Amino acid sequence: MPYRYHCPKCHALLNPNVRVVLVAHHNGDRGLVLLSSQLGDFQVIADKGFCQSIAPGESVEFHCPVCASSLTSHLYPGFAELAVRTIERPDDKPCLLRFSRVADEHATFLYDGDTVRSFGEAAVRFRTNLDVEGDWSW
Repeated sequence: MPYRYHCPKCHALLNPNVRVVLVAHHNGDRGLVLLSSQLGDFQVIADKGFCQSIAPGESVEFHCPVCASSLTSHLYPGFAELAVRTIERPDDKPCLLRFSRVADEHATFLYDGDTVRSFGEAAVRFRTNLDVEGDWSW
């Protein structure tokens, strides 16, 4: 299913091609990161020097490359949020995507207005901690 990822603040398209483009901040360093647009694929492309400075378990702050807004969830600060649109939804209302900001912690949740789908081995751990049936509104 093709997804279009958008900034929840300025609504800019963040995957003009096959990768989602974000700005990452860690310990005063900044860099562009390219994430897979396929849910469940946790491959990241980034500057090797930037990636090597991030140890597993450390948090990374993500920002929109267009408006520079932080993508950190206000409800769940360990997660970042994006708006996701699908071609299959005739109303074209955005879905809410939350993904872990912790390096090497693979946990992503997609809420389409009716159901929550989870991706990644760490998602099982968060299904009880993250109130997935709770407040998923913007």
